[in-house]
Amino acid sequence: MIHAADTDDRRRMFSEAIVGKPYFQSLMARDLALWADNPGAPTKLFVLPDAALSVGGTVAQLCGHPRDWEELREFLRFVGVRCLTVSEQPSGDDWILRRTLFIREVPAGGRLPLAQPPAGLAEDREPRVREIAEELFSDRPERADHFYSETCAALSRGMVRLTALRDGDGRMVSTVGAYAMANGEAYLAMGETVQQLRGRGIGGWLIAGLTNELAAEGWRVVLLCEEQRRRFYDRLGFAETGCYWQYEV
Repeated sequence: MIHAADTDDRRRMFSEAIVGKPYFQSLMARDLALWADNPGAPTKLFVLPDAALSVGGTVAQLCGHPRDWEELREFLRFVGVRCLTVSEQPSGDDWILRRTLFIREVPAGGRLPLAQPPAGLAEDREPRVREIAEELFSDRPERADHFYSETCAALSRGMVRLTALRDGDGRMVSTVGAYAMANGEAYLAMGETVQQLRGRGIGGWLIAGLTNELAAEGWRVVLLCEEQRRRFYDRLGFAETGCYWQYEV
């Protein structure tokens, strides 16, 4: 059975299901802290036997191995989920794999090689969340609004850290953030550089700088990347420690 994480026991079960699972243990712990006591929250949390589930709009995260994958799929379809990221591959042959996501990590106290700061650009340690949302999701205003409200809520709880680079005209040209900081882990995501400046090491410098800062503070830094980005993170110095999967529902 699938139950909302709406009692102390179920929240405890949710927390226990995500412990020791990179990415899930920070992202879903952030969701639990932000949304568990808010019935109108944009992200809904559920517990299953041996698994935890978070649902935000058309995407969902599943940590653990549910006993009944068919029941789960019917539930996800009912609530409108189209894409599911999982820590373990589902049983049955009729799940459609969208992509494999590779886990990249830097341990607490670790350090990546850091090049000289990009010439002509200034780092902004408090970029505006609305500006980042509109840059990342310029073609999806509803997603931008969800990202904005979620990030602001997490930022107010000290569970997010943002950074960006600006050119001489003050335009944001690159950004990355730790969008979930919990359970000793910082999850890096939303790394983006404007098209005309890609390939110059700007985004890599920003990622490495934020990673080193967090690792020096005692955070284990984790991110997920697709196949075509593995060589990029190899060059930066991230270790690959496993993979997860994303499926169409």
